[in-house]
Order: sequence, then C-alpha cells, then structure tokens
Amino acid sequence: MTERHSALEERSPAPPPRNREISRGIPEIPVKLGNLPPLNAIANQVLTAVGRPSINYRTLASIMECDPAFAADALLIANSALFGFTSRIQELRHALAVLGLDRIKALAVTVALRSFMGKGGPQLRQCWRHSAACAMVARMVSPIFGITSDTAYTLGLLHDIGRLGLLKSYPAEYSPVLGGLFEDVEQVLSAERALLRVDHGVAGAWLVSNWSFPSTFAQACEHHHAPLAQDDPELLQVVKVSCRIAEAAGFAAVRYSPEPAYDEVIRSLPPHISAEAFPPAQDLSATVESQLKSFG
Repeated sequence: MTERHSALEERSPAPPPRNREISRGIPEIPVKLGNLPPLNAIANQVLTAVGRPSINYRTLASIMECDPAFAADALLIANSALFGFTSRIQELRHALAVLGLDRIKALAVTVALRSFMGKGGPQLRQCWRHSAACAMVARMVSPIFGITSDTAYTLGLLHDIGRLGLLKSYPAEYSPVLGGLFEDVEQVLSAERALLRVDHGVAGAWLVSNWSFPSTFAQACEHHHAPLAQDDPELLQVVKVSCRIAEAAGFAAVRYSPEPAYDEVIRSLPPHISAEAFPPAQDLSATVESQLKSFG
C-alpha cells in the first residue's frame, strides 16, 4: 500500500451531525480534514456576540482588538471597495458603527476566511476567487430572493469551504481535481469521492457543523450543486444561483469543457426566478473583478 493510500485509509470517528442538513448520514471524514483548525476564534466570538440582543459596537470592537492582526485586517477590508465607504475610516469602532450588525458578520467571516486560506499557492487562490466571487454575486442578486445582502454574501463566501479544506489538508491528493477538465459538476464530485471518499459539499457541511455554525451554512455547503427547486429555502436558492453565475462569469474553481455560458445559466433558471432581474454578463463580471481586488 502506498503512503498516500495509507494516509487516506486512516479515519477518525466522525462526530454525529449537529443538524439534519447533513442528509447523507455520518460522513466518512478523512483524518487530516478533521484535524483542520477552526476558523479564527475571534470571528466565532463576533458571530456569537452579534446574536445577543444587548450587544454594542464598543464590545464588538473590543473582541476584535484582542487579536491585533484580525483587527488590522478588519479595518483594511472595511475600507475597501467591497464595503463601499466614501472616505477612509481610521478607527475600527467607527467602522463597525457605520457597518451595522449584518455587515459586521460579513466582515468577520471575510477576515477569518482570509486567515484560514493563508498565503497558499495558485490553486488555493483559484478556489478563493470562486468563493469570493460567489459571495459578491449573492450580495448583488439577493433582492431577487427577498433576503438581506450581507446574509447572502456570508453564505456565498463559505459555500465552498469544503473545497478549501480538502486542498489545505490533502494538497497533493486534491490538486489533480483542480487541475482537471470536466464535463459537468457531477464528474467533479465523483472525482473527489474517488480520491478522498468525500466530496467538497459533504466535507464543507461537516466542517461548518463541527465549527458550530448555524444549520443554514451546512445546508448551503452540502447542497449548492443540487438542481434548483422552487421549494428550496431562499438562502439556499441564492447560493445555488450565485455559484452557477460565478462559474459562468469566469470565476470557476475548476475547468469545464464546454465552459458554462452566462446567458444559458440565466435561461435555465426555474420560472419563479425572474431572468430579467439579473445584470448583463459584462457588467456583473466587471463589478466582481473590481471588488476582488479588495482581497489583495
């Protein structure tokens, strides 16, 4: 048995799912994926604190400032085109007061995911660009689905955390998937299962559940490649649509042949989603590309 296979054969007992959204039963999680550290502890504290009815911006700033690097990155991103301030803000507390609670959650997850990604190489950047593009598209199209833009952004940013997790924990084994050429997403998922016995959707659902994120995150991670359905929750619908649009706009995490076409993706949407509400392909791609520069 090769060293690679022996590493993949080892399995740590998977904890029971924390919610019913991981619908395929207890997944068989590769050891190294299970050993990944959680997202930044400061971000988790911020997400928890935002849910308290009596929370104030001074307390949130104090939490972030416990980690100077986190606080500095938060202020840097808050001043970027992504959050749209007309003039530069010098203090984190001022930025948080202007952003509001929903956008603070989006900011905290953005900073945490940048930290989780680390420096990385081209393939990690490739995955990150897709996740960030999906988040930006989700923010842009969220009014179509009647949900808040920053909630859509946050789910879009984390929908592919399983792909990032697999690449960080098994770079040599997972790299061929990112370098391959596929006819459709089912081929991608099958290749992942063949290599690691788990696809990135299930891996992501397991990760966010293990990190105690709400069940909507696990649902978005596991099911974002499933066919669109009218009875899907609105948050899942916006992630499914945004992922497909990001791929068709030139921000795919893997290569497809033929490449998905934006107009075809829009035309294929179910009747309850108005195709006329979506921006032209060139406008959307230009906006996303411009905002991606905010991430460095």
